[in-house]
Amino acid sequence: MQIRSLLSGAALGLALIVPVAAASAQPTAAADPRPLRQTTPPEALIADFNATLLSVMRNSKALRYAGRRDALRNQLTDVYHLPVMARIAVGAHWRRLSPEQQATLVTHFSALTLATYANRFSGWSGEKFEMRGTQPVRDKTVLVKTAIIRPNDAPVEINYLMRRFQAGWKVIDVFLKESYSELATKRSEYSSILRRQGFDALIRQLDAKVAQFASAPN
Repeated sequence: MQIRSLLSGAALGLALIVPVAAASAQPTAAADPRPLRQTTPPEALIADFNATLLSVMRNSKALRYAGRRDALRNQLTDVYHLPVMARIAVGAHWRRLSPEQQATLVTHFSALTLATYANRFSGWSGEKFEMRGTQPVRDKTVLVKTAIIRPNDAPVEINYLMRRFQAGWKVIDVFLKESYSELATKRSEYSSILRRQGFDALIRQLDAKVAQFASAPN
């Protein structure tokens, strides 16, 4: 299985993330959960998401990149709050963007997130997912702990920071060993691009990465 540094980057305190998510608008239509998901516990959502990932991994060669992407689309937009994650990824720059730019960023960030998962989970060598409990963080926020168990290697810990919104529980960040935030790396990278080259350059870079994943060997 190709898990290309699923979670990496500088440590980012939960206190930096949660207030941003709490202040965000409610999920857009693209991020709304399926019916009856509003009352589903966060650990059940992640267990269901992991089951989909495992199915995609086992059938990755037959599905190829486009099939993996399509198979993951509903689950990813169901479980992840992509608008909030896009806002976290650009940090303070979000308030400087126009509403149109914010909407554009969410669209392209969401496309890259989906493409990244379709590219990463591109094979299966006997791996399985393990649920490792839920840790309360603060009001309406929990860390759901999981791991990928690999037959011939150390487990890969994947922990999901989830916040309860009106529409239900949503992932707002993903951590390695509770400390290393995927969005922290993106925030550093995206902020640098916005500061030095501007918004259009950031969108071009996101699109270039999607194209790179789509053209990689399936």
